[in-house]
Amino acid sequence: MSSNLFTLTVAQLIQKMLDGDTVAYSKFDGTIAREMVNEGIITLVSQGSRRSFRMIDPKGCRIYLAQNYTFGMKLRDWIEMKSRWEGVSRSEQVAKAGHSKLRYIRTFKGFLLNCYTPIEFTLHGEPCVLSPLQGISIFIQDYEDFRIPEDVVVVGIENGENFQHIRAQSYLFEGMKVLFVSRYPQSKDLCNWLKMIPNRYIHFGDIDLAGISIFLNEFYVNLGNRAEFFIPADVEKRLKDGNRQLYDNQYLRYRAMLVSDERLRPLVAMIHKYGKAYEQEGYIKE
Repeated sequence: MSSNLFTLTVAQLIQKMLDGDTVAYSKFDGTIAREMVNEGIITLVSQGSRRSFRMIDPKGCRIYLAQNYTFGMKLRDWIEMKSRWEGVSRSEQVAKAGHSKLRYIRTFKGFLLNCYTPIEFTLHGEPCVLSPLQGISIFIQDYEDFRIPEDVVVVGIENGENFQHIRAQSYLFEGMKVLFVSRYPQSKDLCNWLKMIPNRYIHFGDIDLAGISIFLNEFYVNLGNRAEFFIPADVEKRLKDGNRQLYDNQYLRYRAMLVSDERLRPLVAMIHKYGKAYEQEGYIKE
């Protein structure tokens, strides 16, 4: 981890999140942001076409920064010192940093589960049935020992609103026994669990270049053809009426994206043809 990436601006943005604010994706996107997302410290939230980062593990964040970037100092102290770096004596640096032996432990491990028909499962070898009431989701922590029948299809939902309203999207998955999952916090735990099981995985996200990139680089690369990006039957009609601004915002970053899953190449061509994107919330039926 290069300390050169941890600038005063980056530190101030993280402090802003620690204070309860969100930070725009465009301002904080980069290596440190990805590290913190993977560690389950911050998460990416979407409101329409706007995306921003939000703090979800303040304690873990403080330890993580102290271990990797602030030399044991509190973030506010580091920011204050960095702001007047030329006038800071070596003794003050040592005094503030100290010699505390911190150990970072990610406390919020796991992901969310939901279903609208009962799903049998085993946890630590003990059989049970998952059947949450409407309005309730289950958070699984010990996912390493969580197993489901092989005929259950795992559907990963990217956006929080869609995950809250799975029953309003049941028409999309008729005839399937489906377990819905949400990688909240945005860590690698879900993908790690999927690698442990043989089940089919369907990734349901926004129909845009960024959503396809997430699927390819986080799921397809690890699961191969056992994972597929969900392409609804009416996708072309939806794209025709889609969001041009969202496409334009993503174009420069993803225009040369390598589409390693050949099943997705026609969809990517279609997105470029219409110059639009479609957000998955549009599939929630009232």
